[in-house]
Amino acid sequence: MVHPIVKLWHYPICRILLKRIKGIENIPVKTPFIIISNHEKLIDPLLIYYPILKKLNKKIHFLARPTWWFLGETICRKWAGCIPIFSSEQAFSEMKEYLKKGEIIGIFPGGYIKSKIRIPKSGAVRLALETNTRILPIGIKSSYIPFNAAMNIGKLTYLNKSKKSFDRQIKSLMKEVYELKGNVS
Repeated sequence: MVHPIVKLWHYPICRILLKRIKGIENIPVKTPFIIISNHEKLIDPLLIYYPILKKLNKKIHFLARPTWWFLGETICRKWAGCIPIFSSEQAFSEMKEYLKKGEIIGIFPGGYIKSKIRIPKSGAVRLALETNTRILPIGIKSSYIPFNAAMNIGKLTYLNKSKKSFDRQIKSLMKEVYELKGNVS
């Protein structure tokens, strides 16, 4: 269960910021699954939390760059449930453990917030294939302006080990994410 304090401040903030959420019915009741999304603003993880928290009352364990760890391990890892990326092997190991426990992982394949579009990393595809876990794509238009942010939740994607490379599969998934983002208003 998510920390009760989160609900006290999280719900009101997201209700003020989010104008629309499409596809809430696509959030699976059964876990584990991996969420992939575009990343525009620092508030994106909180906005993505909102429909998941409302429907499932579960944490999302987002990958976090170590630069955020100045807040302390208690806040980042234990309270927020973040997974630090000190090395690929360490992050993959932790994500696999969370998925084995039926938890939800959140990944921004395009990486951190930048003005230019980056080539997405294929770790989400690799993780999904190695753990036989489904992927939930979410397109998000972020904003700090009240009633201006919106998100579109896609349908669960089951990956199969095909001839497609990890890179081609993540590019296809991120194309879907950006299409969801474009169809949000």
